[in-house]
Amino acid sequence: MKKLLILAIASIMSLGASAQLITSNTVTYKKGSGYNRIGVSYNSISSNAEGSESVSGVSLAWTKGISVAKDMPLFIETGLGATYAFDDLNALTATIPLNVTYKWPVTESIKIAPLAGLTFNGNIISDVEDVKFFTLGWQAGVNVELGKFYLGVTYGGGLTDYCKFDDGYDSYSFKLNNLAATIGLVF
Repeated sequence: MKKLLILAIASIMSLGASAQLITSNTVTYKKGSGYNRIGVSYNSISSNAEGSESVSGVSLAWTKGISVAKDMPLFIETGLGATYAFDDLNALTATIPLNVTYKWPVTESIKIAPLAGLTFNGNIISDVEDVKFFTLGWQAGVNVELGKFYLGVTYGGGLTDYCKFDDGYDSYSFKLNNLAATIGLVF
């Protein structure tokens, strides 16, 4: 019994020493470390309309990451972006994202951050008739932070129709899909 008690005390004491060793050699999370990002994206925009082709676009976006967990790098992201689609679709859309992201630290300066969430879109200008002013979408993707720079890829689609038309003879509606490749700064 005495040997078991000594072994238990020695085990507890060694846990404290090993925790100090692990903490000093790995990346640690600092509470309250929110972030801002600004980025520019190339977009490939397509629709689910029959016979449609994808068009190109560019986006400029600001994102604010807000820490939501005390002991882990879990964030809610929001912000404001604008996407201009050209080619056959002349459209300007403002976007407010609402994402959940987890910043997995690989090293002190490299973080991988998968994300998923919703997009609230306000259609400002469009060559398409009967476009809805407000649309709701979803997105998923990943950002890789390399120090103060980041690269990202996201894909998203519409949850509501971008356009819906019915004149009694013809009826159509379609949703937009967006594949975006982003480069930007984290501050």
